[in-house]
Amino acid sequence: MSKNRWLFMSALQPFRCIIAAGLLFASVNTQAVTLEEAIESALKVDPTLRASKFNEMATEENIAIARSKLLPQISLQGSSSQLTQTTTQDLAAGGSASRSFTGPSVNHQFVIRQALLKPKELPALKYAELQTEYMALKYKSDVNELKSKVVNAWVDLLCAQQIVIAYEKPLQLMQAAAKQERARYENGDSTKDAVMEAEAQYQNSIATHLQAIETLKTKQSAFENLTKIPAKALIKKKIVTAALPEFNEADKAVIWQSFQNTSLELQMSKLQEQMQLERLKMAEADHKPTIDLIASLNLAQNDATSTQGYQYRNKQVGVQYTLPLFAGGGLSAVSRQASLGYQATSAEGEAFLSRLTSDFDASWGIVLSSSVRHKALLSGLSAGKEQVNSSNRGLELGVKSIADIANAEFVFARKINDLISATQEYIKTSIKIKINLSKSGIY
Repeated sequence: MSKNRWLFMSALQPFRCIIAAGLLFASVNTQAVTLEEAIESALKVDPTLRASKFNEMATEENIAIARSKLLPQISLQGSSSQLTQTTTQDLAAGGSASRSFTGPSVNHQFVIRQALLKPKELPALKYAELQTEYMALKYKSDVNELKSKVVNAWVDLLCAQQIVIAYEKPLQLMQAAAKQERARYENGDSTKDAVMEAEAQYQNSIATHLQAIETLKTKQSAFENLTKIPAKALIKKKIVTAALPEFNEADKAVIWQSFQNTSLELQMSKLQEQMQLERLKMAEADHKPTIDLIASLNLAQNDATSTQGYQYRNKQVGVQYTLPLFAGGGLSAVSRQASLGYQATSAEGEAFLSRLTSDFDASWGIVLSSSVRHKALLSGLSAGKEQVNSSNRGLELGVKSIADIANAEFVFARKINDLISATQEYIKTSIKIKINLSKSGIY
């Protein structure tokens, strides 16, 4: 074994113990979870999703409220009191005579009212139905959004873990190279600037590794906050970077059509326009007459000095109409306001579709470019690996140093980082435009 190889193995020995202990701790204390389990856990604990569900359930009651105004309205009202009455009469001969009476005053009324013509209530009922449908889609959208967040957090965490691992090996090699260079300097075989350069490279490797660790901590925290699952449960999982599903420009129309058909946000935008149209109908109905069928039964007793002991029973059946004539211009203003609101919502729907199209085009471009970049990086990774192998063979033959291997490994780690980042961008953008990668084996 050459002297360089011996120094290399000796320098790495402490790190091997640390890594072995870390892997043992991970295998003992972690229990792997699947992506489906992570999503299920997030769905159970997310407070925003619970709020969305309660809002959906509350909105459903609007249908019953709106429908009730078209169904019979039955009421019973009444009063019972003690009446004290004093009657004073002027006499023709002069003076006056008074009589006092105390007795019950009772009135009970039973009323049935049935709407016959209610122009405003029909669009109100339709509005309530559309609103309920909107909130149901809103809940589904919130569920899908949460699932996407979990998948993104899952991908981010696995990628961050792999990047940290990628930068661990160069860190150890850079330290070994710095120690070797210092030993050579002390033996008179190197220069001070070479020692400083080796130390600077080692410090740069440390900084890069620490940055990767801090990024990993952030991703771990995001995943745990979202799912309430310990991030260490994913310690053994990896993102597959060897191959990605390929798409071409011919696939764009098919995926765009599928994206439009499944876009809950687009459906919600259309529902908002329909809701505004019903609001306009409701406002216009304020000018129209309403007709109700009324049936009532009235029982009363109102004793007085002239009607002592009389009881009354009245039965009534008839219709009641209301025809707005003038309300100070308020009804017309409400109608104009609703019309403008409808036009605004219609324009917003067009703008939303335009934004959706632009976002899709941009995301589609990212998917294609990420795929091309991924292929190039994959080729570069193979070249980087060969360079590492070549440096190792050179070390065994005594023509390469530990510093050469360290530099090759650091370049290789950067290539791994770039490849993982490209894969991460590809996956997250594909999820955004609803390209299903769940069966591709990438994550």
